[in-house]
Amino acid sequence: MKTIATALALVLMAGTTMTIASPAAAQQKPAKPGKPVQPKLSKPIMAVIIEAQKLQAAGDFAGAIARIDAAKDVPRVDADDASYMARLKLGAAQAGRNALKEPAAADTAATAAYRADMAKFELSMEESLTDSLAGGGLSPDETVNFTRVLAGLATNRKDYQKAWKAYEAYFALKPDDVDMLVRAASVNAALNAKPRVVELLTKAIDLREAAGQKGDASWYAFRAQTVIDANLADKMMPVLTSWLKAFPEPKTFNLSIELMKQRSGVLDNNMLLDFSRLMWAAGAMATSSNYLEYADAAIDRGMPNEADAALKEAIAKKLVDPAKVNIAEFVKLAATKGAESRAGVAALEREAKTNPRIALVAADTLANLGQYERAVPIYRGLLGNAGTDQDTLNLRMGAALLKMGDKAGAKLAFDAVKAGPRNAIAQFYGVLVAG
Repeated sequence: MKTIATALALVLMAGTTMTIASPAAAQQKPAKPGKPVQPKLSKPIMAVIIEAQKLQAAGDFAGAIARIDAAKDVPRVDADDASYMARLKLGAAQAGRNALKEPAAADTAATAAYRADMAKFELSMEESLTDSLAGGGLSPDETVNFTRVLAGLATNRKDYQKAWKAYEAYFALKPDDVDMLVRAASVNAALNAKPRVVELLTKAIDLREAAGQKGDASWYAFRAQTVIDANLADKMMPVLTSWLKAFPEPKTFNLSIELMKQRSGVLDNNMLLDFSRLMWAAGAMATSSNYLEYADAAIDRGMPNEADAALKEAIAKKLVDPAKVNIAEFVKLAATKGAESRAGVAALEREAKTNPRIALVAADTLANLGQYERAVPIYRGLLGNAGTDQDTLNLRMGAALLKMGDKAGAKLAFDAVKAGPRNAIAQFYGVLVAG
């Protein structure tokens, strides 16, 4: 089950915006104020430049690019031949792209032609940027700008390998550019390089949080899904709790809990009950399946009052229809079993005094009935008991203490849960305790 949107729903560059100095202006390197140095160009290259500039001046940007491309075999002899030709092509391609007018959406033929022309101009820009960067001679600012735009153009063209190489070159110059880190993450998602996606998003999030801000919610969500998909076990809880701390909202709890359940594989009703109690405590029950899963697990584990409460809330939210036969029967069963549970609780408490296995059931039942003050002493009496699973005990005692408002006691109990999915549940609870 995929709970979070796919990779390219992140922040892919649907349209690359760019600011590049005009080629002619960029070639004028003043040696002294007011005295620009003219580029050193060979005669054959100068002839090509004159022809291409005439075409561009006439608005024939494609023709100017074609003339420059036709001269690819003309030797670059003088110092500025190669860089000036690359810049001239860049200027023509950028001007041609900017001159395009997007047609009405209903005109499909014109739209197709517009997109084809846009792709041609952007490919020419990409080629000229590649040549300019390879040729050197750029200022530091130009190198940064050209590399940034090249990464975006290659991304738009879906040449993700080339795009990633450009991003790597960019990060060598500007390693802490948060927006580019996120864009690079989306490129690596397209390359299926999941560990690198997590690394890039983590750096972007850490930079934002270090500045006293939060990253975009989609960054946390997609990082979490990627960690789950890549089975990066050591990173799962850190990224999920990081997401919850940044966005401690019911929706975030719901998604993060569902992701952990997805990761945990097939769960028995005992474990599903603990996950459902967590979701209920977080106010994160959102779907009919959340409620029905909780009710089913509660009935199966002998906690009908929880099933009754879950079903009533689902009906009140109009997530399930009480008129349906199966729902009506379920509601009736929960009510009947709930009455039986309440009637038998005193006998259960008495038996708990001599039977540790029954003691855990008695404490769970009392907690299920909302009688936390009576449940907690029984839980505490089982601490260290070799016959009682201590992770289960501490998790459920912590949940009861949290319901009582004893956050300090709850934290101690949750911190004592050491292994398996219940450790994950305890860490989720820890976010609630800290909130």
